[in-house]
Amino acid sequence: METTLLSIQSISPHLRICNFQSFQTTSLDFPSSNPFKPKWAFPFSKIKTTNSTPKITATKRRATTRANEGNSPSKSEDDDAYFRGLVEKGHMESAFRELDRMVVSGGGYIPDVASCEKLIHGLCRIGKTRKAARVLEILEDSGCVPDVFTYNVMINGHCDSGNMDMVLELLGRMKVAPNVVTYNTLLKGLCNSGKLDGALELLEQMKVAPDVVTYNTLLNGLCESKKLDRAMELLERQLESGCRPDVFTYNILLEAVCEVSGVEKGSMFLDGIRRRGCDMDVVMCNTLIKWICKEGKLDDAVKFMKEMSSVYGCPPDRITYSTILQSMCRKGKWMDAEKLLVDMNKTGCGPDVVTFNILINSLCNEGIFERAAAVLDAMSSYSCIPNVISYTTLIHAFCKKKKMDKAMQYFDRMVSQGCHPNIVTYNALLSGLCKVGKVKAALRMLDQLSHNGCSPTFITYGTVIDGLCKAGMTEQGLELLAKMKEKGLKPDTVTYNSLIREFSKDGKVEEAIHLLDDFKELGITPNVITYNSIMFGLCKLKQTDRAIDFLGDMVSKGLIPNETSYRILVRGIESEGLTKEALELLEELTARGVVKS
Repeated sequence: METTLLSIQSISPHLRICNFQSFQTTSLDFPSSNPFKPKWAFPFSKIKTTNSTPKITATKRRATTRANEGNSPSKSEDDDAYFRGLVEKGHMESAFRELDRMVVSGGGYIPDVASCEKLIHGLCRIGKTRKAARVLEILEDSGCVPDVFTYNVMINGHCDSGNMDMVLELLGRMKVAPNVVTYNTLLKGLCNSGKLDGALELLEQMKVAPDVVTYNTLLNGLCESKKLDRAMELLERQLESGCRPDVFTYNILLEAVCEVSGVEKGSMFLDGIRRRGCDMDVVMCNTLIKWICKEGKLDDAVKFMKEMSSVYGCPPDRITYSTILQSMCRKGKWMDAEKLLVDMNKTGCGPDVVTFNILINSLCNEGIFERAAAVLDAMSSYSCIPNVISYTTLIHAFCKKKKMDKAMQYFDRMVSQGCHPNIVTYNALLSGLCKVGKVKAALRMLDQLSHNGCSPTFITYGTVIDGLCKAGMTEQGLELLAKMKEKGLKPDTVTYNSLIREFSKDGKVEEAIHLLDDFKELGITPNVITYNSIMFGLCKLKQTDRAIDFLGDMVSKGLIPNETSYRILVRGIESEGLTKEALELLEELTARGVVKS
């Protein structure tokens, strides 16, 4: 990156000196010693190896407490029943509040272990890990010992939240010995958080025998880090330990071999697996076909598919056919693709809606809309019903090409067949209507959205606001912006740019600048297009001095002016009667490569 300092001085007595500053122009082998050098340490000495602490049940604790204190059981039992009911009904937040209330109220309350364990699972499932951790603390403080399954759920919750420090703390205070699931959960968390060295060290320190999930987790982490050699070493270690790899093991490695070393090596790896006596499955075959297609070797992929049953004992499935179908579409082999659909039906593995959607999407991307429509029309002959994705893909394609009659035809057909449009469908139609200037029709459709069970998004409003602005209806666009904000939707930079652009073009620069003030209030970041629009409006009004100020403000915010920014200023200087100075500035900018000649 090269940073250029450009100074333009004394252009005119009434144009102040301006400095254009700081804009940029950019035209696996293991070592012989211990291979694991952990950068992240576990408190291995604190991990229990036996379940030495007896589990105290809530019933026994309650009985003891009541005998000692002479309390009546009725209220406590009522509270417990209510708490258990909330948990059973899945009202986890309410159950947590009730448990917290009972504990805070005092009286030596002893929680029900089974209900608390279910609560921990439920809270972790909805991402409320901190609350789940609080429930676990309540259990432990009461003298009850949660089972290892509950600890595993809690550890998994912390791992999913990326809070490995909490995992460490929990691991150190576990009152039961961890099992292989505990270790596998920890390994997954370490791999997902990028602590691969720590995961490999944990493998060395495991107090129980690793299982196939253990190895699969580590192999996946190594392969995602492109450490293929180390992954192969780990596979050999797994085989030597007597832990038999499964199809997931081999598929993880096959995917990595194809990605790192290419399809040829992947094919050799697959043959090696067969020689080891591993049963092949269709997932592994599909992985290889996917990578063959990615390398553009469609004929090889078709040949491999035809050999799947006889050589590998795996008949092709819909994913096999869909992968090859997509590759055929990318290469423009439409006749072959349609023939493949017929072949699928003959094999008893008929195409489903996903298969047809792949074909429709590929045809639309190639601009072959009529053929895409024909494919959708033919779905019924395969006993397949188009879904919202089928229709929306086709409608979006027609809208992009401004073929609104066709788009509305398929929209009406979609509704008549009981297929409910979603907000993506409506956004495509609104964009299309605005493109062809039918802004009033777009407004009517926008008003009907809530009646049709769809909630507009900021994209929906932004699309219509842009359409209104381009149709010269900027004031209506401003009203729609206010309505959008009333509904709690935050406009984005693109939406504001539509209004600022049109206000500036219409000579209403002060209104455009006023809109710029909203950016700070809403936490939106203006971009180069925002500033260029305001600079254009100012230069059009022969206020080039102010335009230069805005250029400086743009640079101060870390934005890099583009060629359009400088051409706007050159035209502004020229419009103020300084043609010679404008030409000199243009020549200097061209010489510096800032603008093209």
